Amino acid sequence: MKICVFCSASDGLDPRIEADVPHFISALKSRSGEFLYGGGRVGLMGIFADHALRAGVVARGCITKGLQNSEVGHTGLNELAVVDDLFERKRWFIRESDAFVIYPGGFGTLDEALEVITWKVLGELGDKPIVFVNLNGFWNSTLSVFEELVEQRVIRRENLSLYEVVRNGVEAIDRIGAELTRAHRAKASPTTPGQKESS
Repeated sequence: MKICVFCSASDGLDPRIEADVPHFISALKSRSGEFLYGGGRVGLMGIFADHALRAGVVARGCITKGLQNSEVGHTGLNELAVVDDLFERKRWFIRESDAFVIYPGGFGTLDEALEVITWKVLGELGDKPIVFVNLNGFWNSTLSVFEELVEQRVIRRENLSLYEVVRNGVEAIDRIGAELTRAHRAKASPTTPGQKESS
């Protein structure tokens, strides 16, 4: 499975966030997964990429020309796609990935997260899982805003079920693995009209 991680490019995050990275990568490797991300060498993004490469996990990134020209692109990846702008970068993420994991981050991370959630709301993302890794309650305030938007009737309650929230990276991989397996089985054994799925 090809898992795209959205996360911060900043340094100085809570050390407990960085400490979760090797566990995520180990869980991904155990499922022969690939690591996809924004292609940077700095901040949490770079930490993820370095751990993936050391573990022998295929690491692929996508970065804009502007960021690459600023020399923040990771030079050791198995693949680094360089695109014109952020719109094309997000299209690459969506096209190449089987699922999306949202680690702590700022505006860029939120932009990417909301992009894939919106695509899923509109039915354009298929059944690709989206998972927030809520390490130490990092996303609590953001998730409470989503709840408030439901109360304000600008988001439908059922759309909150389009993403999942877990406590750490290992849980994210486990949840995604289960979702992808379920989706694969459903496609391999479609039910005919009037036929019930076996339990």
